[in-house]
Amino acid sequence: MASLLELPDSWLCGIVPGSGTGACSMALQNLLGPFPVETFLSDSFSQYWANEIDTLALAPQSRHICAYGDFPNTSRIDPNHDIVLVLNGTSSGVCPPDLDWILPDRAGLVIADAVSAAFTRHIDFDRIDVLCWSWQKALGGEGGHGMIALSPRAQARLKAGGRKPVARLMRLHNPDGSVNKAFFGGRTISTPSMFAVEDIHSALDWAEACGGLPALLNRVANNYAVMADWVNSTPWIDWTCTNPAARSTCSITLRLVREHLAAREKQDDGKIVAEMIRLLEAEGAAFDIWSYGDAPPGFRIWAGPTVEADDLSILCEWLAWAYSETCEASIPPTR
Repeated sequence: MASLLELPDSWLCGIVPGSGTGACSMALQNLLGPFPVETFLSDSFSQYWANEIDTLALAPQSRHICAYGDFPNTSRIDPNHDIVLVLNGTSSGVCPPDLDWILPDRAGLVIADAVSAAFTRHIDFDRIDVLCWSWQKALGGEGGHGMIALSPRAQARLKAGGRKPVARLMRLHNPDGSVNKAFFGGRTISTPSMFAVEDIHSALDWAEACGGLPALLNRVANNYAVMADWVNSTPWIDWTCTNPAARSTCSITLRLVREHLAAREKQDDGKIVAEMIRLLEAEGAAFDIWSYGDAPPGFRIWAGPTVEADDLSILCEWLAWAYSETCEASIPPTR
């Protein structure tokens, strides 16, 4: 997996329990503390990490916030602080436009919850120190297992100690404070499912056969192009992420455009979306495309590398059909 992701040779990579969520929680608990931390709240998971940092009193924290569907302003960061951010928010469809605002010679660490950025977008390993991701996101593997990768700077922080107590299941170091090299050499903290291991091996074999990381990124770009063409030509739908530079190319989040609902009997967007999804599920055309729980009513469509562009094109036709059926059904008959 490290090879496919083109992880630098100087980094350590290990398998962790608890999926990508477990990996990021481990990173926070093992590494935060020496410096204040700045969190960038762009989706539900970044909010989750900010709350965990406060709840566990891991470090003094500054939160950078913005309107839903955008990425916070990055101009006021302190290079002597640690940074926690999400590289691809599946709930909001938001990602940082770039990481150029992070200095290569910074004093603080950058902990990045990849969520679904691993294998779907280029990752600048000079600008981050910890990368966390899960088996089940971009490559479609089984859930429950995650990955954590540490740069040499993060390894040095781990060796330096001075950390708060960490539960055994979450500990990345030995009792003497040294990095647990066995853990990063393949000895897992808890035993992974062998079915899940075989499943991710199959996914990695498929990815390599496709042409590796460049081919995966190209598949994502083609998928995004299909969805962008459809959104741009459809008056009743728009992006939830209003900033094109911060828009995820694989976590497609869409909302209804209110102006185009005024000509008929009014319903709220949630009811319209619910009826459309009910129709699509009944036809076997789409499943689990609801927007995230705390997102505005709309659709969340996965367009990662395991998805075919032709299938997304067909899905767009189904969405248009469902919208037409729902709108016509909501218009009262003429007297």
